[in-house]
Amino acid sequence: MCTSHDVSNHTERDDPRAGYRRVEDWPRYPAGMQFEMGSGVAVDRNGIIYLFTRDIEHWAAHPLALKDKMGKSSISMFTREGDYLGKWGPSDERGFALGAHTLYIERDGMFWTTDRDGHTVRKYSPDGELLLTLGTFAEWGCDATHFNGPTAVLVQNNGNIVVADGYWNSRLVFFSPEGEFIRSVGQWGRGPGEFCTPHAITQDSKGRLLVADLCGGNFHAYMTVPGQIAPHRHEPIPGCQHRIQRLDADGHYIDEWTHIMPLSLATYGNRIYASDRMSNLAVLDEDTGAVLERVENIAIYIHQLAMDAHGDLYTASVYPEHAGEKRGAEGPSHRRWTRTA
Repeated sequence: MCTSHDVSNHTERDDPRAGYRRVEDWPRYPAGMQFEMGSGVAVDRNGIIYLFTRDIEHWAAHPLALKDKMGKSSISMFTREGDYLGKWGPSDERGFALGAHTLYIERDGMFWTTDRDGHTVRKYSPDGELLLTLGTFAEWGCDATHFNGPTAVLVQNNGNIVVADGYWNSRLVFFSPEGEFIRSVGQWGRGPGEFCTPHAITQDSKGRLLVADLCGGNFHAYMTVPGQIAPHRHEPIPGCQHRIQRLDADGHYIDEWTHIMPLSLATYGNRIYASDRMSNLAVLDEDTGAVLERVENIAIYIHQLAMDAHGDLYTASVYPEHAGEKRGAEGPSHRRWTRTA
């Protein structure tokens, strides 16, 4: 039986905007540039915001039919005020991922990209030099050198690397700072320490791991081929709940919070920021999981969240792919919300 914190007695702030105001006209794209699939967002130590976007034409095709190509996924730089600073990384036409998923920047400025459909996680220097690749490009598996749909990456306080091997392996994979395999944690299931789809991962101020675990059947089955997914995974797990699982630094289960449907996670101070039911934001106490603040309808399908040093919030929305009846809704793939209280 799964356990969770009881937060029923907590009252949320009356203000539905929870002290946040959307910054209009952010970002300001150069003439002729329009981002339609905002997969990731991250902020570096200098306050520069990086937007990770998918190559729409490449993404619309079956990724495995194009496995010999990287696609033209891009990372673009913007100031906090929204001014465009240019592209980040190599100056040639190489993209960063077959299936751009999330972006992560360490405190020392190192960049990490997660390539869901290329089954790899890559580390780059601040100037774009490739330093490390985890996984084997365009090959899926479930061992020390293969992922199957990785979703996110995190560098722990001790330097170890944690990959959420989320879509079709349902596990966390720990590596040394040099990229040597340490352990794999979790398996497909709804029990404590098991996962359905670990979509995002972060660590709180005390070094505990938080994993956004989404329920459902085989997410994005149309992106796979026969043999990539076990047949029983085409159906939802009976009794499964969306949840945030908390683990210690070694991956041992602590507890879980089931009052949130998380897709992305970020931290600021001792608070956890979680996208809730795809379009809302919930701000949680890191010790109890109690909802301290809530912002409704900040974006369509919040795929990744990021915070800057001022407490401002940035969102990446993949609405052209996931908006359903809202497909074609106007608005940028990336947004900034500034703190007002």
